[in-house]
Amino acid sequence: MSNMETEKQLLQDGVAMLTKLAPIDRIEIEPKTQIGKQYDAVIHLLLGGVTVDLTVEVKRSAQRLVWGQLLEQLKNTDNPTLLTDYVNPILGEKLRHQGINYVDTAGNAYLSLKSAGLPFLVWIEGRKPIKRNEEKADHAFTKSGLRVSYWLLTHPDQINQTIRTMAQETGVSLETVHRAKISLQQRGFLVEVRQGEWKLINRKILLDKWIEAYATRLQPGLLQGRYRLLKAESTADWAKQTIETPLTQWGGEPAADGYTDFLRPMEWIVYTRQSTQEVMKQLRLLPDPQNGQIRLYKKFWPQDEPGKFVHPLLVYTDLLISRDSRNAEVAQKLYKTHVQRLLD
Repeated sequence: MSNMETEKQLLQDGVAMLTKLAPIDRIEIEPKTQIGKQYDAVIHLLLGGVTVDLTVEVKRSAQRLVWGQLLEQLKNTDNPTLLTDYVNPILGEKLRHQGINYVDTAGNAYLSLKSAGLPFLVWIEGRKPIKRNEEKADHAFTKSGLRVSYWLLTHPDQINQTIRTMAQETGVSLETVHRAKISLQQRGFLVEVRQGEWKLINRKILLDKWIEAYATRLQPGLLQGRYRLLKAESTADWAKQTIETPLTQWGGEPAADGYTDFLRPMEWIVYTRQSTQEVMKQLRLLPDPQNGQIRLYKKFWPQDEPGKFVHPLLVYTDLLISRDSRNAEVAQKLYKTHVQRLLD
């Protein structure tokens, strides 16, 4: 079953769970139809003669939830609601704090609904997750396939390059590129517009899927360590630091500040292909595995572009993955100024 089919099934399972949790007279699902809307569906509930609308985002795994992405997808919607596999108490508290309802397939739920002055609350916690067999990732979203998808997202005009060229540009095997392209084609992201000429479409949806998979499958293995500054300097003073570019470049909050001039960094992300010792010497860092505000990641792409910052699309991803809600607003500014044009 593909990820898309899994999410459709999860939506149906969530609706079925809603009927068990609340005295619903009628329930209808309205799929997303408006261009530009990022949520998955609107669920219309009839409760005691009053219609209540839930704006729903479906996530097949709460463990892979990208916080900033979820906030953006449900921003300024009626009764924002997450449908997913399992919401643990910690995530549940965070969702409630943000005013987001949730229902999971285990039966945990929080519904604080607003419609025509109708007070309605469902709050259930403590149910255990249902054990499922882990589904095999699509080839475009495996650790290696994500490198191919990233290159295509950042170079959409290169979609008709040969498989050999793509393999060289992404640092993966010919077979990985071949399988990733087939996966993208099967999922409706890659279409043949005329014989031998292909086009990458639905790029915003592809980016959202890429971010979710990157956060759980690729990024964790790239982490080289967490560090703190040797001296009592502020991470906001990142611009005063000297790094050896382009081997080492800023990501995350420093890069977002550089691109938008709208953020005072509190944490650093650094991407490098140098040794950790070299970077520690450049930035005067000390290891701090538990509380370090500076994260050092190994670059996953073989070709560096000049400059102090990694690609805006990766910076946008860093901001959305961040658990700091203040980064969500900056992410959208960066999206509008540097990322959106890649997806149009």
